[in-house]
Amino acid sequence: MKDRRKKQDGTGLGRREFLKATLAAGAALAAPTVFVRNAFAQDRVLKVVHWKHFVPDYDKYFDVFAKEFGEKNKCKVEVDYVATADLPTAIAADISRRGGHDVFHLNGTGAWLYDQILVDVSDVANRLGKEFGGWLPEAKDIAVVRGKWLAVPSWYIAYPFIINRGYFSQVGADYTDKTTWQDLLVSGAKLKKAGYPFGIPYSQTPDANDDLLPLMLSFKAYLYDKDGKVNFHKKEIIDVLKFGEAFFKETMTDEVLSWDDTSNNRFIASGKGSLICNPISAYRTAAKDNPDVYKNLEVVKTPLGPGGRVNGARTMSYGIYNFSKAQDLGKEFLYAMNAAGLKGMEASTGYNHPMLKAFWNKPMPVIGREPKLELLQDFQNDVKFIGYPGPMTKTATTMYAKFIVPTMFAEVAKGKSPRAAMEDAEQKLRAV
Repeated sequence: MKDRRKKQDGTGLGRREFLKATLAAGAALAAPTVFVRNAFAQDRVLKVVHWKHFVPDYDKYFDVFAKEFGEKNKCKVEVDYVATADLPTAIAADISRRGGHDVFHLNGTGAWLYDQILVDVSDVANRLGKEFGGWLPEAKDIAVVRGKWLAVPSWYIAYPFIINRGYFSQVGADYTDKTTWQDLLVSGAKLKKAGYPFGIPYSQTPDANDDLLPLMLSFKAYLYDKDGKVNFHKKEIIDVLKFGEAFFKETMTDEVLSWDDTSNNRFIASGKGSLICNPISAYRTAAKDNPDVYKNLEVVKTPLGPGGRVNGARTMSYGIYNFSKAQDLGKEFLYAMNAAGLKGMEASTGYNHPMLKAFWNKPMPVIGREPKLELLQDFQNDVKFIGYPGPMTKTATTMYAKFIVPTMFAEVAKGKSPRAAMEDAEQKLRAV
C-alpha cells in the first residue's frame, strides 16, 4: 500500500507479515525502544505500545500530545513506537507476561481478536459519541463485542480509486461519479490496448484484500451473515468471480498475480498504469517522484456495482489490557486522544479519517483544502469494513490474514472454475 512504509519501518516487511504474525504470535518476546515523554519523575505511569505511522509527522505530533497529556494529568507517558511487522509480537509479549504496557494499538484488527484481554471501555466510547455527534455506524462492528465496547475505534485509512485522467482522455474513455464496474471493462480494454493497463492486485498481499473485498460487497457477494457467521451468497459470489476473470483478462496483465503492497504505487507513479485502488500514498509519491504523471492523476470515487458503491478501508483502534494497573488513566488517555482527532488528521496529511461524526464537518483538515482530494470528505458514506454485513470477528480477521479472497480471484484468473474456487474458499473459511 505504501511505498514509504517499508523504508520507514526498516523491516522489509509489509502488512501481510503483520497480519500473519498477529494470528500466530504467542509468547514471542519483543523489546522496542522506550521513549520517555516526560522529563520529571511521577508516581503515575502510562505505557503505550503504538504502531509506527508511515507518515513521520504523525508520530511527532503524538510525541507532543503524549507529553502534554502527561503534564496535564500529572503522570509520565511512555510510548513505544513499533514497526508494522513487530507490533503483534510486542502485543503477544505483553499478554504472555501480563505486563509491559497499558494501552495498545490495534492496526487493522478488531476488538474480537483480543476480546479475552481487553477492558470494557464503553464509558469512553459513549462519552465520545455523545460529545462528538455519534460514531460511524460501522464503528460498532470493529469495537463492540457481546454488547460492550472493548476498543475505541479511532480512525481508518481510505482506499479510493486513482486514475490517470490523461490516459482515459487519450482513448476516449471517461470516469465519473456514475461509472460502474461494467463500464471499466470497456474503458479498461481500450487502455490496455493502448499500453496503459489497470492494476488491481490478485496476489497474496493486503492491498488485494482491501481492493477485492469492496468489489465483492458491491456485487452483494457476502461471505457472512449479520451475526458474523460464515454464510456464502453463492450466486452472487460466482457472478463476481466471473466478472473478476473478465476484468483480469481484458484490463490487466499477469504482473498483478505477484504484486506486493508497493507494486501498485510504482505502477501508477511511473506512468505505466492508468488505474489503481489505493490510499493517497500513491498520489503523494507521484507528486514527489514524477510531477509529469502527477498532474494527470485524479482521486475518484469507487465504481458502482449491482449493489451500489462500497468503499474499502483499514481500521485503527486502541484498547486497554485487563491486567493494566493504570486502567482509569488509560481511559482518560483514549478519550483525550480521540477528542483531538482532527489534529491527528492534520498531522497525518489526510491519511487518518475520523470515525466520529462531528469531525466530518467541511472543510476537513488537509483533504478539504486540496481540490483533488475534496471528495474524500464523503468517503465514510459508503465505507464497509472486514466482515460486513457482520462484525469484524476473529474469523473475518483470519480470512484477511490467509488471503482467502485474493486466492479465490487468482485461481479463477488462472483458469479454475468460479464454483470450484468458491467451494475451496468456503472450506478454508469454515475450517478457521
